[in-house]
Amino acid sequence: MGALCVSAFIAPQLSQAAPPPVSISPNGQGRLLIIGDSLSVGTDYFGKLQTRIERLAIWPSVFIDDKSGRKASLAAPILEKQLNADTTAIVIALGTNDMISRTESWYPQYVIDLVMTKTRNLPVLWVNTEFSALGRRDWISRSVRFNRALVKAQARWPQLRIADWNTSFVPKAASRFIADGVHLTVSGYKTRASFTVNALRVYGTQVVDATTTTTSTTTTSTSTSTVPPTTTP
Repeated sequence: MGALCVSAFIAPQLSQAAPPPVSISPNGQGRLLIIGDSLSVGTDYFGKLQTRIERLAIWPSVFIDDKSGRKASLAAPILEKQLNADTTAIVIALGTNDMISRTESWYPQYVIDLVMTKTRNLPVLWVNTEFSALGRRDWISRSVRFNRALVKAQARWPQLRIADWNTSFVPKAASRFIADGVHLTVSGYKTRASFTVNALRVYGTQVVDATTTTTSTTTTSTSTSTVPPTTTP
């Protein structure tokens, strides 16, 4: 009850504050929004993902919204809440939890289109799914289905690009999955961070090349990441 009283007290002060300036860089880029699950939490925590993206100097603002157990279906309301005038590009790193819990053959296309309808035609990079080859066969087969649906979705959504984690990740030595066949070792998360940064470098070049707006910029960065769990993705 105390916290509620404090929020009610400071709200009028916040409402009087001037809105933050739009952050658009000379290359026409503003805020990069990344939405993910616990794989993204681990990638940011162990692989310093946000810091490494900032070093690319493509987007002046990087916002990571990731949470353990998140399904792709939940990206739709998050996009409605998080997209603002500064956002110029989106990364979706979801689908793993969906393929663990949803068995319907129609579901991948449905959830991909559900998310894409909320992206306001902004460029989207979607990190596809990957399970351990030694893990559950049903999860692996659903992952294949989801990744194929992503490829097909590009015909419906021309602004959609795919970061092919499924093909790129070849676990070796310490860079591998843990026992659940879903999450990664610390080394594995570092590998995923390097993959993501490289994919964003290419993606960012494509986005910049398609941009015609040029304005001034300020640099900011925020994240909702927490220490990653070792169970639900």
